[in-house]
Amino acid sequence: MARTLAKIIIGLLSLWAIVTVIAEIIGVTIFFPFNVVERQEIPYHRVASVRLAVFLTFAYFGIRYLFFQSEKLFPIQFLDIYIKTLTLSGFFIFYTSQVEIREYYFVFFFFIVSIVLHFASRNRIRSYFN
Repeated sequence: MARTLAKIIIGLLSLWAIVTVIAEIIGVTIFFPFNVVERQEIPYHRVASVRLAVFLTFAYFGIRYLFFQSEKLFPIQFLDIYIKTLTLSGFFIFYTSQVEIREYYFVFFFFIVSIVLHFASRNRIRSYFN
């Protein structure tokens, strides 16, 4: 069930990302979830959250590459790690920027998504001899 829910969530977020890119090309800015504006700047706390999430994800994979055994990851595992870092950095930035409490739906939404992706991306090890 977690995998099906994860596929639905990832599909919708992917569709949202494609629409956002196309909209930006034609001169319309969309920021999460459906705030549509014409060439307006995205709020700083949201940009900073995404920026730090990218850096944290890069640091995670850099340290993992340098100190631990390299292993292949599925795309859902990468998304799981990125969404977790986005949730963490979003909460930190929103808190330190003293953002209004109603803006925390962004962090809450990605927290729920990270929980779903966590369970969907786990390796299932079956024990056939127990």
